[in-house]
Amino acid sequence: MRIGIYGGSFNPIHIGHEEIARLVVRELNLDKLFIIPVGIPSHREDEYKNSLTRLKLCRIVFEEDEKIEVSDIEIKRNRTSYTYDTLLEFMEIYGKENEFFEIIGEDSLENFKTWKNYKEILNLSKLVVLKRKNYNKNVFDEKHKNIIFLENPYFDFSSTEIRRRLKNGEDISKLVNPKIKNILLKEGL
Repeated sequence: MRIGIYGGSFNPIHIGHEEIARLVVRELNLDKLFIIPVGIPSHREDEYKNSLTRLKLCRIVFEEDEKIEVSDIEIKRNRTSYTYDTLLEFMEIYGKENEFFEIIGEDSLENFKTWKNYKEILNLSKLVVLKRKNYNKNVFDEKHKNIIFLENPYFDFSSTEIRRRLKNGEDISKLVNPKIKNILLKEGL
């Protein structure tokens, strides 16, 4: 099986996340892609107190996608999340004989060498790098057979921008799935 692992804050999930997930499934011919909202992040302050809400929103977005599943594996841990630990857990659950793909953006590639056991991640899985505006693949000075650069559309906004717009009462219609917009507005998130 070809298994993708796409972790992130998804705070909130937006149409860029949706399009990237579907693109990755299609381009890499994945049998399954797991969307993994981070529990307690290792690389920034814990501003993700609303873990269960982020998980719920992700599940709503992908509820009809057979090949995409949202996992609470990191949220359930209740400790700092590391990609390496999540990868090992997935290998234990699904079997090491499967092919694993870690999905990240060029912004994450920039500091990938600081990640826990980054060399092991590269040995155990393929690292799929997606383009991000104002970054480029030259930020990582190592060549490795398991790093794949995937062509993808750029999105000119982020979850941070969506949170700012929500706070200021601005429109987010073109940035999030309509179901998500309604929940964000209704629940005052």
